[in-house]
Amino acid sequence: MARSDSPLVTVYIPCRNYGRFLERAVESVFNQLYSHWELFIIDEGSDDATADICARYATRDPDRIRIIRNEQPEGLQKVANTILGQSRGAFIIRLDADDWFDESALLLMATKLSQNPDLGIVYGNYFYTDDNGNILGMERRHELGVEDKAGHLPPHGACTMVRTRDLKSVGGYSEDINAQDGWELWYKLTQHTRAASLNIPVFYYRQHASSLSRNTDRLLKARSRIFEAMAKKLDGGYAPTHLAVLGVRESYPGLEGVPYKELDGVSLLERALTSIGSAKSVTAMMVSSKSQDVLRFAEELEDQKSVPPHTRRLRESFENGEYLPVQAILSDAGEDYRALRGSYPDVISFHSLHTINCTAAHVDSAFNILRVTKSDSVVSVQEEKSALFSYHENGLKLMNPGRLVGLSYDREKVYRFNGAIITTWWEMLEAEDLLGDNIGYLEMSPHESLQVNSEMLSGSVK
Repeated sequence: MARSDSPLVTVYIPCRNYGRFLERAVESVFNQLYSHWELFIIDEGSDDATADICARYATRDPDRIRIIRNEQPEGLQKVANTILGQSRGAFIIRLDADDWFDESALLLMATKLSQNPDLGIVYGNYFYTDDNGNILGMERRHELGVEDKAGHLPPHGACTMVRTRDLKSVGGYSEDINAQDGWELWYKLTQHTRAASLNIPVFYYRQHASSLSRNTDRLLKARSRIFEAMAKKLDGGYAPTHLAVLGVRESYPGLEGVPYKELDGVSLLERALTSIGSAKSVTAMMVSSKSQDVLRFAEELEDQKSVPPHTRRLRESFENGEYLPVQAILSDAGEDYRALRGSYPDVISFHSLHTINCTAAHVDSAFNILRVTKSDSVVSVQEEKSALFSYHENGLKLMNPGRLVGLSYDREKVYRFNGAIITTWWEMLEAEDLLGDNIGYLEMSPHESLQVNSEMLSGSVK
């Protein structure tokens, strides 16, 4: 596509000690079939060869290349906003320094945006490669709005082309979030413009030990902050009521008096009530148990001001078994709430005292995800990292073959409920459908999903 009739595309490459990869990334921009681009290379306080490489490219094509040197790293979001302010392009796209473009990337994405003025985001598939650039496999992204109607798998933050004016109109990037810019990009722009998927690989995504995308805890925390920011925009004159229900079983085979056992000098019941009661979204809290002793202990903790105020519900055993299922526990709690307050809660959530690293932030995140994604319910999950099999007529079938080569393909991702949180609308319970059809999810790390066990509690009886 000739320069005279093609929009300018702004490409920017942030680099923090990725000098060993940088040249391939920059050369992939020079090799583009689409030639009407400008390039910013941002040296984020690198102490490797990045500065020397930048200097060489600055003299190679000074009309199209600009170098920005930050003595101290500023982070992706701040860098992106800096480039957004200096960009001359109609479209803008980030290329990470350890990745590289397919030669057709800019041509395909810029053409799509040029021919469809109602589009603001275009993204494609990508190849996974190892540290040396050898191809490991291809990620075929879900088409948003078609294959992913819930919007739970937004475009990758890098190598997604955005209409510059649209990005500016929503205020650019939030600089208090240091990761997951793809999630922020999607949730900021989805109400403002449309997105389109190119069913073809447009870049190469390098997997290596220092890859930022492997820092699970950091990514998940950033994702929670994004949902918090999006939820705040929904706040108006009415705040949904949220009843948090802690279902407590006193004893299990081989493990007696679970709520009274202590970790770090604090009983599991106190630990759970304190976390849940500290959540900003929770307007009422209840302990539900078939043990009167558990409820008395909860009352003692409240009297001592060790835990926030809450109600207590003595529940009956389920007629076909010893204990009530979650749906019945929540329905019972909602009826009790109505008897006390005259109306049902808007949102009701189930919690367990066994997920000991579940915090108030997780409770709020589940509530925020429920609202932002317009889900019927939200469950807390942990991604299953092991290879899994299902049974078929000829024996077992591998469900996620990417795991055998160390890859986590979107279409193969498998999650398991970690027992921490189920958050749903009361109307779902009225319809006797706890989860509904549109199930959102709060992903928690292995550490956050840790379940208390008998070894951890040995010798800790109160």
